[in-house]
Amino acid sequence: MAERSPRRHRRKRALTLACIASIAPGMASCTDKDGAPIDQPPVTRGRLLFEDRFDGARLDADRWNTCYWWGPDGCTIATNNELQWYLPQQIAVNAGTLRLTASRKAAIASDGRTFAYRSGMVTTGRASATTHEPKFAYRYGYLEVRARIPKGAGLWPALWLLPTTNDSLPEIDLAEIRGSKPDTVSMHLHWRDRAGRTKDRGERTTMTDIPDGWHVFALDWQPGSLRWLIDGVVRWQIRSREVPSEPMYIIANLAIGGDWAGPPKSSTTFPATFEIDRVTVWAS
Repeated sequence: MAERSPRRHRRKRALTLACIASIAPGMASCTDKDGAPIDQPPVTRGRLLFEDRFDGARLDADRWNTCYWWGPDGCTIATNNELQWYLPQQIAVNAGTLRLTASRKAAIASDGRTFAYRSGMVTTGRASATTHEPKFAYRYGYLEVRARIPKGAGLWPALWLLPTTNDSLPEIDLAEIRGSKPDTVSMHLHWRDRAGRTKDRGERTTMTDIPDGWHVFALDWQPGSLRWLIDGVVRWQIRSREVPSEPMYIIANLAIGGDWAGPPKSSTTFPATFEIDRVTVWAS
């Protein structure tokens, strides 16, 4: 089957949000590009829909796949010009942590192409082109992912959602980070308008402590509304009719290179690992 590309269109620009420490210890506030504060209403968690704390000795195959549905044994997104070939061997679960590891080791793709790097990804979508149901998908709710981000030029860790139709749009990017700028988290919504044209909106927020430890990345998805949170603070919000209203599944990956991240440098340390110790989804 022909390979599809969920991320064919990179964003043209992104606006930077400022997040500053407030008077209350341990709290923060964010302002938009005009300096106006972003609302911080409380998050409502309903019924638990999905949770994986990676407590076993291996990845739970009832919850996760190790590649996109069009290439269950190995895959990539060629139209992003990414440099890695995803392989199940680059995924490990140990001591309550999922590890997606990128190595500077060549891999031969299913079509004979050679990739200079291999890496890992997981998805709750369909297992293959002949499987009709995703492992897990949801429509509206609150998603949290606790993760630790690798740094280094050319690394591209990402947390994102795609529709169960297996189309490339709409796409919600919970968090994308270029390893060359590990203190900056990018957040995006991509969709197709009524004329079939691809549209996107994006923001980024800079937090100096992102490369230093574990952080909770969250998405509050309601009808007509999306809010992106990091460590419990709303960093960006959209209220629009373009907000997706169809079931979507979850993807976590560590890409290498590509048009957006750029190639690794000699100073980039390999192996590099994107670590996740919890993925949880609650109903609205």
